[in-house]
Amino acid sequence: MKKVLMIAAVALFVGSVAQAQDIYKQTGGEQNIEFLFAPLGSSPIGINGIKYRKFTSATTAWRAEVFLGFNSSTDITVGGIDDDIELKTTNSDFSISIAPGIEKHFPGTDRLSPYVGGVVLVGFGRTATGNEVIVNADEDIENLVSSNGNITLGANAICGVDFYFADNIYVGAELGFGVAFTSELDSKTENIVFDDNLIDYEIETEEVPNGNSFGIGPNVVAQIRVGFLF
Repeated sequence: MKKVLMIAAVALFVGSVAQAQDIYKQTGGEQNIEFLFAPLGSSPIGINGIKYRKFTSATTAWRAEVFLGFNSSTDITVGGIDDDIELKTTNSDFSISIAPGIEKHFPGTDRLSPYVGGVVLVGFGRTATGNEVIVNADEDIENLVSSNGNITLGANAICGVDFYFADNIYVGAELGFGVAFTSELDSKTENIVFDDNLIDYEIETEEVPNGNSFGIGPNVVAQIRVGFLF
């Protein structure tokens, strides 16, 4: 009986040790999707694009963050001799960016995975406003468009940590130090230009050059990163 109890105790001890040594984090070959979590913010769960990682080994991961955004709104007013013509004002905003990079993870613990890495950024944004106007006594309507845009290039050195509170599920934080260059594209505005008889007209586009900006310094992801491996 004592032998049976001893064998059971040994088996229980070995099982508990094996369970304590379970590895919850990546071992190589996993893929990863994550989102952002701000428990005290007005929007607790958010996503700043789609972040994807591919672990080629337990210590190396390729990553890419992609953002694509588009917003559009339309306001309607009335005009014309009898105020019976609908005129639309349309505002639109489009942006796209991609930030590929690489991470080097360190052993840490069975649950903790600290890392360093590098990321490059390419982004494009454009805003436009279209105003419908009545151009003559025949109440012809033209849509005049004004637009602005920019192109951003950057590079960022990063460091962060992932803590796996459950099997393949983690929370993390990340900060970095980088440079960014933004080139503002020419502002374009369409205008109606009448000829001398004030009857015939054409649409001309006025272009105004804008400047550039350059920045260097630290940056941090303000929200908690939450992700899972699959």
